[in-house]
Amino acid sequence: MAHLIEIPQEQRDEPPAGPRFLGVEWPRFSAWQWKVLIILTLVNLLNYFDRLIVIPMFPFLKDAFGVSDFKLGLLASIFILVHSLSVLPFGFWSDRGPRQKIMAYGVLFWSVATMLSGVATTFRSLLTARALVGVGEGAYAPAGTAMVSDCFPRSFRARAQSVFNLGMLVGGVMGLAAGGVLSQWVGWRHVFFLVALPGFLLAVAAHRLRVPVSLPPEKPPSITSLLRIPAYLMVLAGGMFVVFSSAAFITWGPAFAMRYHGLTVAQASSWIGLLVLVGSVVGVLLGGYIADTLQRRWVWGRAVTIGGTLLLGTPLLYWAVSTDSVFEFFLCILGATFLLTCYHGPATAVIHDLTPERAHGFAFALYLFVIHLFGDAMAPALVGRVSDLTELRHGLQLGVAANLMAALCFLIVAYLIQRHGLFNARRTP
Repeated sequence: MAHLIEIPQEQRDEPPAGPRFLGVEWPRFSAWQWKVLIILTLVNLLNYFDRLIVIPMFPFLKDAFGVSDFKLGLLASIFILVHSLSVLPFGFWSDRGPRQKIMAYGVLFWSVATMLSGVATTFRSLLTARALVGVGEGAYAPAGTAMVSDCFPRSFRARAQSVFNLGMLVGGVMGLAAGGVLSQWVGWRHVFFLVALPGFLLAVAAHRLRVPVSLPPEKPPSITSLLRIPAYLMVLAGGMFVVFSSAAFITWGPAFAMRYHGLTVAQASSWIGLLVLVGSVVGVLLGGYIADTLQRRWVWGRAVTIGGTLLLGTPLLYWAVSTDSVFEFFLCILGATFLLTCYHGPATAVIHDLTPERAHGFAFALYLFVIHLFGDAMAPALVGRVSDLTELRHGLQLGVAANLMAALCFLIVAYLIQRHGLFNARRTP
């Protein structure tokens, strides 16, 4: 077993100087820090690849089981519902137990559940298998994000979390792009088997991780103490609207391209996947860098980065669902993806900035619980219902409105932090 060596406080506040690339000085980190970040990012990638690969399968599943758009939307909504209910106990455990082992057990569980998805004979059994995937995937996020913040300096927090979230974005895009193509080539059942295999390798890698960082000795704070922080409460509200909007477009974006612009399944999933990949890679990395840079100057820098980029992206989302031009649709998707993915790393950093270190796991778990239960658990089925009653374009306009509300919430977070400061905000009675 590896020895626990507490990182000196000054190293956790400021990273050691490293090489300069593209005019930016990049910090120099230890090999074990890179190992932690790489493995956690790969777990995040596989998680979202597995989660979203079912979306472009919708036409094949509709033919196989003869279900409505509403029931197809339930595949995403039930997954998120179960995931949001599972994440709280895992978040509680991650502040008290071995985080790397918690993640390993979760990866193993969701990989087995993914294989069960491929042998489903009825729509109900497929729905049950995807719900079990949600249980396994509830294990990694609270522990993973807390480990990233523990292992890297505070001044680098948004950038480290952005790299971690890059796995989510790349994995999600890969799932959206590959799901339709692979389903046409090998059949949707075999796709689930292929996706499950890497999970067993990552489960072993996560289980063998040794992190030389010890948690503070104080007792983890209660949920009521977290709910007394006004800025944290507003982060919960903003995150809820963000994921409602993103789930609406991720779930129904390929179907929108097929119905309104005449694209095939492969064309819609591959083109949207490519544009989202390019926009998200640039957005998530640049967002983390901008947020950390502004944070060094203003205590509310990370929060205002989130609110500002979400606000700028809202008109592009509206344009995307309103235009009849496929070129304008793709252009808006690219621009909106870039702006909206700036949110990911800074959001986790803001949560950890506002809460004590010993509460990082549960604070993020509570965040996931709220945003998933009241955000993306509702979005796919609700948009599908509006589509059944009117048309898909009207359903996606709900996502546009939710994104605007998210921008306003995070601008309020910036105001609350500016008014109270991070130190006083986390201790507001």
